[in-house]
Amino acid sequence: GAKVGRRTDGWVTVGSGANAEIAPALSRLRERSRDLVRNNPYATKAVHALVSNLVGTGIVPRARARRSTVAKTADQLWLEFATHCDADGVTDFGGLQALTVRTMAESGEVLIRLRDRRIEDGLPVPLQLQVLEPDHLDNLKSGELPDGGFIVQGIEFDSLGRRRAYWLFP
Repeated sequence: GAKVGRRTDGWVTVGSGANAEIAPALSRLRERSRDLVRNNPYATKAVHALVSNLVGTGIVPRARARRSTVAKTADQLWLEFATHCDADGVTDFGGLQALTVRTMAESGEVLIRLRDRRIEDGLPVPLQLQVLEPDHLDNLKSGELPDGGFIVQGIEFDSLGRRRAYWLFP
């Protein structure tokens, strides 16, 4: 890869990171990727195979507790949560997993919003998940913050580089 010769003579490279390379054309890359998946059978099959191989029928956790009654209760609660966990009310936990992988394959990333619910809502667990396309993220928002933190393509980091916020469009 580092050899110099006639085959690599015209190969011009840059020393910037992935974010700097992708940022100016991110929306165009996403649009083209989505268009390929919609209109090219090879791309469609590749995404479908990826989802099938990574998710299958869905990853299902099983409780491991010393007392079998506690494990059974936890497993039952999980099954009830998995049935009602989609904030949009369209699918179950397995469907959300498939949607997440599909969105990552098509768009490069995915956002999952945790939606706290009230006890009065009658859900088995007062929490739901909402899968958002990465277009909700303001990827043009970047810069330094007064407290030493920084924002890179809509993701805010603290001074130690830990994620602390996402800048989303309303």
